[in-house]
Amino acid sequence: MYCPFCGVKNDDGLAECFVCSKKLPALDSSALGARFRGRSGPQRSMAANSGPVTARLGDRLIAVILDSIFVAALLLVIAAAVMHHWPGILESTSRTMLFIVCAVGALLVAFVYYWLQEGAFGATMGKAIIGLRVTRQDGSVPGLGSSAIRNAFRLVDGLPLYLPGFFVVAFSRGRRRIGDFAAQTFVLEHAVPVGERVAVVFLWLAGISAAVWGAWMLCPTWFQLPIR
Repeated sequence: MYCPFCGVKNDDGLAECFVCSKKLPALDSSALGARFRGRSGPQRSMAANSGPVTARLGDRLIAVILDSIFVAALLLVIAAAVMHHWPGILESTSRTMLFIVCAVGALLVAFVYYWLQEGAFGATMGKAIIGLRVTRQDGSVPGLGSSAIRNAFRLVDGLPLYLPGFFVVAFSRGRRRIGDFAAQTFVLEHAVPVGERVAVVFLWLAGISAAVWGAWMLCPTWFQLPIR
């Protein structure tokens, strides 16, 4: 059943919408028939399938993979820039300190990537390519505040290997991870026009290519194959 207030699809038998928490109308078979009576087949099909739907777990996983590839490309060019400007940093810094700095830097880059895009647009490039959107209960863009809360909890959801977040999403109502509950956000399917999706794919590929090219220009020895 689709909620008449926010339009989100709910499982049959629920008394209230899991998104807006408003009471769902109790529609029996006769009421459903009256609701769609007089409509043609295509109109009836469109009415029954309209409205936002909670994102599937597989789609969210693919979006995470796409975003992780882009973040990895960003980290590659940042590491190359650091090595280019401070070539002796590996010898002058202890391994423990170097590991801590790299881990904190990687988490910070990933946080900023997700925080800004989801807060401003409701979707990262990976989500936009797949057709997903992060929203508040009223369907609006989360904003930077809610996005910051949601993505700060990636430390809880994502370590190790997104297993905590995976199980919470798989078994929670509305497929929400811990960060979604904390920020009161939802991940829904979103119809992205073909032109916009193509543009996002181009930006995603261009960003990765530019990052790899920049790393190659700064540290070409990283890309040299060993000759035997």
